[in-house]
Amino acid sequence: MIQSNPVIDCTLDRHAHILPGCDHGSDSLETSLRQVAMAKAVGITTICATPHFYPHKETVASFLTRRQYAYDELRGSLTDDDPRVILGAEVLICEGMEHLDGLHSLCREGTDELLLEMPFYRWTESMWDTIYTLHEMEDITLIIAHADRYPPKDIERLIQEGISLQVNVECILKLLSRKRCLSWIKKGYAAYLGSDIHMLGKGYRDWEKCKKLLTRCLSQQKG
Repeated sequence: MIQSNPVIDCTLDRHAHILPGCDHGSDSLETSLRQVAMAKAVGITTICATPHFYPHKETVASFLTRRQYAYDELRGSLTDDDPRVILGAEVLICEGMEHLDGLHSLCREGTDELLLEMPFYRWTESMWDTIYTLHEMEDITLIIAHADRYPPKDIERLIQEGISLQVNVECILKLLSRKRCLSWIKKGYAAYLGSDIHMLGKGYRDWEKCKKLLTRCLSQQKG
């Protein structure tokens, strides 16, 4: 099981769809720049761009080409004062994914962390077998994307295996999911926060509120 370590970095957005035209997260360079500006305004210094990768729709090589093109377009308009943008992906699980050519290149830039999206229907045992196989790979560390969206019993099973979670800030603010998410963070199960921003939406207003809530709750725990 993951060791308790209730420290979470509020300056890193681990899950964001900000690359122009790479998926449905941003329809233009203008939208992406507004997303980056909103992130900067709430104190985020690093954004991990995690466009969707669907293994049943394209190859890793095709995805990486698309991602790089979108990243180059955004990077050319960023200033030194903007948050640093690093590359990653939100990877939808498929059975046998451990055999996918180029899987490691979907990890967060400079790490072995693979942000894994699970389906919203019942997880089959063969899907669990894929999770276990990925978890045992030496060059892959699984991070479950927006874990707050999945059935608690499935997340508890992942936690028992020592698999880390990423939670979206909006779910920490919702009363129905707050207690569960805060418990994950306090116990060290949730390693990262994510905005999961698509287009402009509510921007990063939830991030600022969440940061204040976490500061208060974690301070009380230390006390």
